[in-house]
This record gives sequence, C-alpha cells and structure tokens, in this order.
Amino acid sequence: MYSMARRHSAQRGMGMLGFIVIIALVAFFATIVLKVGPLYLDFWTLRTIMEEVKANPQQIEGGARGITAAIDKRLNVNSVYGRKGSDFKVKKVDGGLYRVTLDYEDRVHLFFNVDAVAAFKHEIEVQLQP
Repeated sequence: MYSMARRHSAQRGMGMLGFIVIIALVAFFATIVLKVGPLYLDFWTLRTIMEEVKANPQQIEGGARGITAAIDKRLNVNSVYGRKGSDFKVKKVDGGLYRVTLDYEDRVHLFFNVDAVAAFKHEIEVQLQP
C-alpha cells in the first residue's frame, strides 16, 4: 500500500484528456478572434476616415454631398469595400455644422449554425466653411 501511494504522488503532468480540452479551447478562441477581428479592424478604419474628414473640413465643398464624396474617396483609398459613402448619414445641424453618423451591424459565420453579430456606431460633427 505504501509503495502504491508513493508512486501515485510521484506522477505529475497533464493527461491526454486535459491536453485535448486545452487544444479545443485554444482552437475555439482562435476561431473567434480570426473571424471577428477583421470586423473591428474595418470599423477602426472607418472611424479613422471619419476623423480625417472632421480634421480637414477645408477640403470639402458642397455640404452634405461634399462630405459624402470626401468619405467615398477615402474609402476607395483605404480599400474599404464593405461600405459606401451612402452608408453614412449626414444631417445638417446648424449653419455650416453637419452631423455624420455611421451606425451598422456586421454578421459573420463562426461554425455550424452559430453566427456572431457586432454592432458599431460612431458619430462626428463637421464644421464647413460658409
């Protein structure tokens, strides 16, 4: 009995089942990151484009249409193909002040019948010269 207890306490390490569980968890989370990550990268690019438009209002002519055209140009330059300038809502607030809103959801298939839905919203105000 003594020798059996001694051998049992000397055994250390992870069993095969534990190793398979760890590999399955790593694969699960890696799949989620690889599928959902690009959605966030696209949103960050769109947010950067909106901030560039806000920072350079002197390059925009023509009110709401000019803002949409400026966004469209930047989308083309940054190779963003999932969105168009018309996806941005441009509303005149007061005088030369315009509110630009991007509000959308993206869905990506993960595995089997499981999808992930991510909702994004960003809003800026652009002051155009009269």
